[in-house]
Amino acid sequence: MIKKVLQNKLTQKFLGWIISFYLKFCFQSSLWYVKNDEVINNLITKKKVLVFFWHNRLLMAPFCWKYKNKFKMLISQHHDGRIISYAVSHFGIETIQGSSSKSKISSTKSILKELERSSVVGITPDGPRGPKEKIKEGIISIQKKTNAIIIPLSYSARFKIKFNSWDNFIFIFPFNKFVAVWGNPITYNSKESILKNIQRVESELKRVTKLSDNLSK
Repeated sequence: MIKKVLQNKLTQKFLGWIISFYLKFCFQSSLWYVKNDEVINNLITKKKVLVFFWHNRLLMAPFCWKYKNKFKMLISQHHDGRIISYAVSHFGIETIQGSSSKSKISSTKSILKELERSSVVGITPDGPRGPKEKIKEGIISIQKKTNAIIIPLSYSARFKIKFNSWDNFIFIFPFNKFVAVWGNPITYNSKESILKNIQRVESELKRVTKLSDNLSK
């Protein structure tokens, strides 16, 4: 019954609006700090850019984007993905419907097209089903094909809880302290294996995640 209700378009739009209202309230009632964002300013006008953030931190990612290039997010075609799509649309964020798998990623053509248009594409490389904080090969293949720069991103909050889900999804509260941290840009190294390239991105993404957790305390 619940699953059928969630598949209804009007229900998805309503839930998306509720989520966007709550997130906006959290943002406006809280202190917000951004670290190392000069990285973005130096690259978005010159390079194709992919922004990576873990699935459990995607909800506040739109508030980290304040730059002139369009920011588009890869979102799952599942009903919960469509709800998130409606939510972020209230912040001017457009979405690309698709999902990642171990060896390939759907909507590859759409992502390539957006990168050519100078849009920046945000991706949760461990989504939509995990495993947690493990990057899939197909996403790195897009970087290889487009020669895009990957910039890791994470945020954290002083007051939060972690759900008992596969990704330990983070739920945040209003009147909070948020810290967003941009990581160092990562280029694809053709002299290394895809696995080595994946490990470099995972390592940097885990570093900024830990740093945002520490700075938000």
